[in-house]
Amino acid sequence: MQLSPDNRSNNPLDLTKIRVRVSSFLGREDHLSCIRVCRDWFQDFAPLVWHTIDFQKHAAAFAKVTPEVLDKYGGFISQTLNISELGHIQALQHVKVNSIAATTIYLLGNGLYRSMLSDLLRRSHGSITSLTFWCSALQSRMFRGDCYYYVDVSDIFAPFPSSTDPRSNASLGTRLKSLSLTHICLTREGFSSILQYSPLLDELTLERVTVTHHKPGIPLYTGSALRYLSANFAQVWCNDSVDPSEPCLLLHFPLLEKWHLTTLAQLCNRKIDLETLDFSSWCPLLKTITFGSDDTDAMSALLLNSFKDLQSCTLSAKTLAMSTALGLVSHLDSLTTIRITDEAQEATSMQMLSVIVKLCHNLQVLSFESLVCDVEAVEKIRWGCKDLIELRMRFKGLDKPQDIDGCLRKMCVMRRTGGIVVTRPMDMGTISVRVVQHLLQFKKLRTVWLGPKITTSPPPSLDQ
Repeated sequence: MQLSPDNRSNNPLDLTKIRVRVSSFLGREDHLSCIRVCRDWFQDFAPLVWHTIDFQKHAAAFAKVTPEVLDKYGGFISQTLNISELGHIQALQHVKVNSIAATTIYLLGNGLYRSMLSDLLRRSHGSITSLTFWCSALQSRMFRGDCYYYVDVSDIFAPFPSSTDPRSNASLGTRLKSLSLTHICLTREGFSSILQYSPLLDELTLERVTVTHHKPGIPLYTGSALRYLSANFAQVWCNDSVDPSEPCLLLHFPLLEKWHLTTLAQLCNRKIDLETLDFSSWCPLLKTITFGSDDTDAMSALLLNSFKDLQSCTLSAKTLAMSTALGLVSHLDSLTTIRITDEAQEATSMQMLSVIVKLCHNLQVLSFESLVCDVEAVEKIRWGCKDLIELRMRFKGLDKPQDIDGCLRKMCVMRRTGGIVVTRPMDMGTISVRVVQHLLQFKKLRTVWLGPKITTSPPPSLDQ
């Protein structure tokens, strides 16, 4: 019997949201079976089967896929990972493979490979949002003492004309939001073109990338909407070894908000006075910094001189010293988030922690998961950051999951009762109760982490 439109709309098996939820519990073989049920199920489950093609895992199987199969399923391919051989490009050579959203590509010097790669990117030019290009040192050429792969920007990033096939979406324009380059060399004009032709670019990762040969006669694009940058200090500040007077790369990113400084190493042939740098002139919105370096002196100098009104800072416990603590305190009026990573030395870390929490009165998030604190030492600190919303730290004697869970439950009970201790007299003065009493001073606290995999978010009503 054929269902009427009204009856069909009330059939729960035809609700896409339900099928999507069910699909999360199914494996690939089950998805393949669901595809064959009916046309609606095909539309819901086929994208799950064909969404990702990882050539490290699926190269042999995908090479056997016929053009007829790609004509039916090629449009569902959204992610292609680890493209590294000519055969991988040839396997994707079909007009229906034109909706790739994310791809990672290993660059080769082979001319045919480059040409077919350009065809693939042109076909998906209107759908690609994430691009990762990388090259190993063995495959790249030597460039001034290091290894890089020369990128022809005009082939890959320039706006493409409409395809000869009417089904292609190549004329829709770039949608690139995330770009990652490793072992790449390109000209300053080419780098500027990448940004200009990628108006939606939000994230940029540069690893061992050289941007060189800047000429004053070529205008640099300074209208990028980029908000997140991951790159080391040298390749951003002094990238061009040909022209020491070249402008800093940061001038391209006036809307930059977050910078992951992977290393702070400077070029061996050029020393930069870190005490005179001011990043705010290029990036006035830069308020979040993540340090991936152990260079305490360089980090301290940058914190004190180069950043203005930081709001969030992440750094390694290995760099905790009086100089870095003073660097953080120099932003005490604006700093709301501090995250400390890696293993910490208890004595030094506690001393620096006491300085930070006493003076940084606007802190809302404090994460110090690597340090195991003595509750007595914590109680002696005069905490000035009373508006903490999230706190992540550990305490000696409170390491078992059941003890941590009991402590958090006790905190919730005491907050409901206005801080009145509801416990047995024999438990007074225990680590658990002392930790709870310490946490109760933070009236706005919502997230507490006291150990691995134990997190709680007390409801707002507990503060009232």
